Amino acid sequence: MKVIINADDFGMSRTVNQAIIEGYNNGILTSTCVMANMPGFEDAVRKLGDVDGIGIGVHLNIIEYKTILKTREKNSKLYDEDGKFKNGFLQMIIKSFDEDFMFEVEQEFRAQIEAVSEYAQPDHLDSHVHTHAVPKIFELVCKLAKEYNIPCVRTQFEHPYFAGHNKFFSPAYYINLIKICILDFFTIINRRTLKKYGLKSNNCVIGVGYTGMMDENTIRCGIDRVKNSDEVLEVICHPDKNDNRPSNVREYKAVTDGKLKEYIDNFDRISYKKL
Repeated sequence: MKVIINADDFGMSRTVNQAIIEGYNNGILTSTCVMANMPGFEDAVRKLGDVDGIGIGVHLNIIEYKTILKTREKNSKLYDEDGKFKNGFLQMIIKSFDEDFMFEVEQEFRAQIEAVSEYAQPDHLDSHVHTHAVPKIFELVCKLAKEYNIPCVRTQFEHPYFAGHNKFFSPAYYINLIKICILDFFTIINRRTLKKYGLKSNNCVIGVGYTGMMDENTIRCGIDRVKNSDEVLEVICHPDKNDNRPSNVREYKAVTDGKLKEYIDNFDRISYKKL
């Protein structure tokens, strides 16, 4: 089994950037994805030399913070008058049928891809809060991946698994199960789009069902769920060293845990560029 250990949000903040650097140099990370529109972007691209060899993706973001477009639309359906994104995931699904909205999304995605590509050639595309899983947005992302010569796009199929009674009986887990059902359904549709554009992807992920509860045990249990398969598994992590984000600090400790690294080294630990 091939395992991609990807840290989302490179560029969100300095503390996230440092956690990812340490997670690659001293831990299990093989890949990260860059947020071009967030406050820590300049710090992230300056430090790309500190993670030489890591897989680099673009973490497309149309749900948090601001647009990076210098020329903005009047009466935008994507962001408010201050340039702040104004849609949640359900709104994205509805608005994905609106041509004007999708035109704006395409311009934003192009700008973010090009911003990251100035510093590194991306090997995959994914998105913040899984917005690119929405089928019409996913097709747009595949079109852009093909145009910008980016070979892979993340899909989000997750096999539910047990990671301990405390987490399994948490109300948050059952909310996340709804997310799994939606994303698994979208992935079935999106796999046809991948084939249409001749792009590669992972087969499944872990990191949706236990969002906010990821630690060493959760990651290990998720890998155990599919370890006897021939699938390409992506472990989605969100490490941070900021003590004000305790769940993300737990993920930082997980991706730098020596025993977990020793366990994962039993598998083929890769990045998207090696698919």
